[in-house]
Amino acid sequence: MSDAKRSLPLWQLLARVRGLRVERKRRALADAQREARDADDEAERSRAALREHEVQRGRLLQRCGHGERASQLWRDALRWHDARKDALLRVLAGAMQRQRAAAQQVARASASLQREMVGHSDAQQRVRRLRAAARDD
Repeated sequence: MSDAKRSLPLWQLLARVRGLRVERKRRALADAQREARDADDEAERSRAALREHEVQRGRLLQRCGHGERASQLWRDALRWHDARKDALLRVLAGAMQRQRAAAQQVARASASLQREMVGHSDAQQRVRRLRAAARDD
């Protein structure tokens, strides 16, 4: 039995295993991309909440100057409203951190997939060469 015929089953198995690994890496990349989209959506919602907060602040500022008693109530409302801004900024910072981490995970998953695809391609080429050599024997 030739060396090619002995090696063929091993390389066929290796190609099949590497194909499975490629599929697993593709799923991991899809999961990472989904996580990145969710993080982007979360960051955009946080930015929208901050923009809405500023719009509401403008409305409160307009009402602060009408009458002595009413203006004091509006100023109190404005202070309460401004106190919420720090919480909104913390949420936005957390969302942006999650966004960065998700983007890094996508990059790692993509690089890992590319490595597995190269290995799978190499194994498939080896199987084709061994089959051709086995036929020639």
